[in-house]
Amino acid sequence: MPLFAQVWVPTGTETRRPSALQFDAGVNSYRGDYYGYISPNFTYNHGNNFGYSFSLPVNSLLVDRDPLAEGAKTGKIRDIDYNSRNDYARVLNYVSYGTYNGQVPGKVTYSFYTGKMIDGYIGHGTIVNKYQSSSRFDSYNPGVMADLNTDYGGVQYFSNSVATFDVNAARVYIKPLAIYNKVRSLFSSSSEGITYLMNIRGNVLDDSGRLSVEEEAGLDKTKSGPKKKEIRPINKDSRMEIAENDPWYNRMTLGFTNAWDRSAPVQISYNSNGSPVTEKNLDNPKTSETSKVSIEGFDLEYRLLNLPFLEFTPYMDVNKIKGLSNSQGTHYGAALRLGTKDLNIIIKPEIRHMTANYAPMYFDSFYEIERFQSFPVGAPMRTKFDTLKTQPEGNIKGYYHTVYINFFHLGFEFAMEDYGGKNNKRIFAASYIPLGSSFLLSFYYTKKGYESGGQAFQIDENAQGAAEISKSFGPIVLRIQNYRRYFLNSPEKTFQSTDELRFLVSGGISF
Repeated sequence: MPLFAQVWVPTGTETRRPSALQFDAGVNSYRGDYYGYISPNFTYNHGNNFGYSFSLPVNSLLVDRDPLAEGAKTGKIRDIDYNSRNDYARVLNYVSYGTYNGQVPGKVTYSFYTGKMIDGYIGHGTIVNKYQSSSRFDSYNPGVMADLNTDYGGVQYFSNSVATFDVNAARVYIKPLAIYNKVRSLFSSSSEGITYLMNIRGNVLDDSGRLSVEEEAGLDKTKSGPKKKEIRPINKDSRMEIAENDPWYNRMTLGFTNAWDRSAPVQISYNSNGSPVTEKNLDNPKTSETSKVSIEGFDLEYRLLNLPFLEFTPYMDVNKIKGLSNSQGTHYGAALRLGTKDLNIIIKPEIRHMTANYAPMYFDSFYEIERFQSFPVGAPMRTKFDTLKTQPEGNIKGYYHTVYINFFHLGFEFAMEDYGGKNNKRIFAASYIPLGSSFLLSFYYTKKGYESGGQAFQIDENAQGAAEISKSFGPIVLRIQNYRRYFLNSPEKTFQSTDELRFLVSGGISF
């Protein structure tokens, strides 16, 4: 049975499972109670581009410890798993076609993905970044990511939920130098220009799919033999996959992004005892006031270098939150890759200048919670948008720095954010470590809204993550998993994070 990670994989690594009919079975511990867990899984891939995967996860009560739940009995399905409309989307792992953000010179590429999301993003990630569709135990939202890319421009689309489409983002980008180069070649009347146009027609964009001039003549040396399959064909902060075919006019990108929450909570409804009123069949706090929150931004980048061993791409994003007075931020960043495709380090420093009522990465790993409760969490609940509305005037400077380390199949990622002051720090750490073909360790951990560096790895209400250790024994895989996610605790008048520890046996047949 193939060994694959279930909790985290490096950014850009192929996340589709192998075609198989499998099962996960075992026990888990959740808030002091014990449940039997079983999840049959069906995955099928139609070639290299299209695939889908479905599961039916069921937690049935084994031991109910104090405090006893009302109506609890052995074998009862856990209440929070299938008590709302969105919960039935848990059966969907993913439906996927193509590779998001995959750009191939000379071709039109497109992709579509809907399912469990661990790193939803748009553009440079200054508005939507590392979006988590499963940051709550009591609610599940399979997200959507899709794009279309050409040598002259393209579009990207994101949504937090294929069921509700509450949070959406769209980015349109163009490559002005490539457009200029194409227009210039069209108006060239010299024989040299005509020959150049023929080359451009075959190498930049050929809608009919014809071969380039060199390919027709048998002179294209780049296709003289089979290409070695790359470990990581796509990384959202690098274009190493096209280092050997990245002309100067292909390197400048100008984009515009509009992201919005179509009904962002502003005020929460409360019972007479101060606990939030919950919406029937939604597991969400009921809101007394909502508003459309929209963030717009322009982005510009140019790859100054893109060599097999070195890449450098500076960029700038300018964003603003509509509906808030003078709420804007400017992001100055760069992506630097050192090394080859199999062994590299990617460093992405980013400096941020913004007003006090602006929030970078507004839609992030915690937004499924922050729609209702800003960080750091605590009672009484106060929505993210309402918190920003009441921020005092002023300017803030800070940074968000990211490092990726890729060593063949091993992957590591680390990011830090800091703006000074109180509760203005964020951290993200993750690793993917396969040892041989039968042992795998993977995890991610993120926390925001803490004050000092010493609190970064103190696991509390502001942290979430997941970890997994897997060991295969022939056709059987033993897994130990721990998920830290949120749930709405109405009596405590707040969202709380807690752990679910699983001991699983996996097996099945591949085809």
